[in-house]
Amino acid sequence: MAGLFTATSQASVTLLISEPFGTFGTMMPLGHAGVYLDHVCADTPTRLRLCRPGEMGIVLARYHRVANIDWLAIPILPFLYGVDRPEDVPQFMTLPHEAEIREQYRLRYLRDIVPDGPNGSPAPKDEWVETIGVTYDRRVWAYRIETTPEQDQRLVDTMNDRPNVRAYILRINNCADFAANMVNILYPGLVRRDKVADFGLMTPKQVARSIEAYGKTHPESNLAVMEIPQIPGTLRRSRPVQGVSETAFKTKRYLVTLSIIQPEVIVGCGIVYLKHGRWKIGQGATEVTPDTWLQPSTPSWIPPRSETANTTDLMPQKNTHRSSQ
Repeated sequence: MAGLFTATSQASVTLLISEPFGTFGTMMPLGHAGVYLDHVCADTPTRLRLCRPGEMGIVLARYHRVANIDWLAIPILPFLYGVDRPEDVPQFMTLPHEAEIREQYRLRYLRDIVPDGPNGSPAPKDEWVETIGVTYDRRVWAYRIETTPEQDQRLVDTMNDRPNVRAYILRINNCADFAANMVNILYPGLVRRDKVADFGLMTPKQVARSIEAYGKTHPESNLAVMEIPQIPGTLRRSRPVQGVSETAFKTKRYLVTLSIIQPEVIVGCGIVYLKHGRWKIGQGATEVTPDTWLQPSTPSWIPPRSETANTTDLMPQKNTHRSSQ
């Protein structure tokens, strides 16, 4: 697996599917989708360019509410683990430590986009936290296929020419729609909605299924499937990723309620899922570690920190106090 990410002339795009967690993930266990481009980097969190030698690329993802922008570019290691180097990845995570790492990253890299709270207090917890240290809350599945420099340049030009203004709409413009759009810029027409099993809603699972299908029929794309484990700790474990009809058919709260008030809905969803939606995410995946990403991924718009710097020293005392409460 290390060979998948060593510095070569071959670029790639990797769909990252984060498993659902929390209250919303319980109600709608569809998960979250973003894309990692190992040869696309950024001059700022909202301005893309091709990578220079030694840079490891960025993750692009859409969120419901981060300032008034549609997407952020976050380097791969901070996106997954909240740190710049594999050796800094925590082996065990607690809620106060997670909050500290995320606030620390915001102060260093995202303060212009996510400003301090009133009177210089830490920024309110919002969806910006989901751009940092994803694996503390979720297991992540990754589907990788190769790209060319021409494809990467087309994506850079397209994204830089578009206005980056909040555009999230659950039904027609969600995170999976964004990931599908990124893949389709590189490979036009590769991802399409499943109008049957997902009732026309784009889902992370459908994007992954489309990429796997393409990879299996195009061996030259060198499809790779990876599992990025959730970091052990006291935080609740994430839930399996599901599609729309699968959610109605398998989720107990919907199954019990609809069985009583509208049993025909359960029957219909069951038939649709069994005929069209039965696809398991992560089949044949290889588990990877932080070392897989190999190189530091400090954003290019920030000077590298000192090798001897203690990360906790970067936190103001008021933030450390907040994290320990």
